[in-house]
Amino acid sequence: MIEIFDSTDKYPLQKIGKYAGVCWNSPIDDAEKNIKRAKDCIISGHGRVLEYVDIEMCITGYSARAIREYYTHIGGAPTRLQESTRYVNCDNFQYYIPQTTKTPEAEKIYKETMEFIRKKYGELLEAGVSKEDAANVLPLGMMTKIVDKRNLRNMINLMNQRLCTRAYLEIRTMANEIKKALSEYSDEWKWICDTLFVPKCDVSGFCTEKKCCGRRPKKD
Repeated sequence: MIEIFDSTDKYPLQKIGKYAGVCWNSPIDDAEKNIKRAKDCIISGHGRVLEYVDIEMCITGYSARAIREYYTHIGGAPTRLQESTRYVNCDNFQYYIPQTTKTPEAEKIYKETMEFIRKKYGELLEAGVSKEDAANVLPLGMMTKIVDKRNLRNMINLMNQRLCTRAYLEIRTMANEIKKALSEYSDEWKWICDTLFVPKCDVSGFCTEKKCCGRRPKKD
């Protein structure tokens, strides 16, 4: 689940256009002109001004593994807070079930493994082990939650990478959910999501991956 905090810029295009207008010594008191100026900046590839638009949200229902991949997008000084395994009792943790484990036999093995970890984690707590030390046995597939803050320029790069069909399915699902949540936040965000939150092959016009899905042709 994605919760967009109201501290996220509601009118990102107006903000971009206003700040760009300051650089150009242009009038900045007209919202429509600011929006047009912002779109001109974006289409022209002037990305620095995108760094002034902040996105603040809570991400829940994804595994620690997917969140760890999400953390690799560090450009533009994003920051985040994550649910603590030092203070939170995780003896009933929820977990991600990958698609390839959804055959009856594989799912049974997977769930038994998770239940075994749950049980042993609880036994460690009962034996006097602290939560912060018992947490070492918790799996990467355990669901977690984070509060995330990053700027628009960084988010565009993240979307270009993680909406690619070569991205891991769980984080691709997360990227699509963030895109949907932001597109519903305001009309300006919908334009940004529809225009800029696309796979990298839509930006370049060709596939840069070694293993191509066929959505776009490989570059000669």
